[in-house]
Amino acid sequence: PPTLVAPAEETENAITIRWRAPVANIDGSTPVNLLGYNVYRISQSQTEISQTPINSALVTGNEYVDKNFQIGEQYNYIVRSVSLGTGGAQVESLNSNVVAVAPGDIYPPSAPTSITVAAAPGRLSLFFPANPERDVAGYNIFRSTDPNLPKEQWTKLNDALLTRTTFQDERVEPGKKYYYYLTAVDTSGNSSAPSDVVSETAP
Repeated sequence: PPTLVAPAEETENAITIRWRAPVANIDGSTPVNLLGYNVYRISQSQTEISQTPINSALVTGNEYVDKNFQIGEQYNYIVRSVSLGTGGAQVESLNSNVVAVAPGDIYPPSAPTSITVAAAPGRLSLFFPANPERDVAGYNIFRSTDPNLPKEQWTKLNDALLTRTTFQDERVEPGKKYYYYLTAVDTSGNSSAPSDVVSETAP
């Protein structure tokens, strides 16, 4: 069987597993009569490995990219080499070693964009479109009267995550200019980079 290389490579949207080719056929003979590979995956919720590989066609290279997985689930991957058997039938090898992957959500959402501010007597209203990520839990809004103040020193205006895409700041003084930026926070607590700063003068 092939030999899986650990650890697997993980990104937000893909798990890539790689392996080394077998050095002999199933019967021990050489050279290796190899057609390709089948990749199998078992998750925590499964009791036994599926007899159907997750690849739709034989993999002819030495890696496979899995894009159909759930963050927070644990997976075990194995690979079997496929060769040409007696009578032209495809024959699978024994299982490779197992590589375990438990993809976690360490990936922050993108920063909010297209923020606008509207001024009215006694308040400044912020409007912005929802983030595209499906796991965004809400937003934080920060304010300063000094645009050069380090962003970590700006005042957070909301106590709990803002779940709407509008916010009214009623703690403003007429004639004073206010600067704002937003961050998006996902359900795992990852916070985005700050948005662009927007500003407006209270009437």
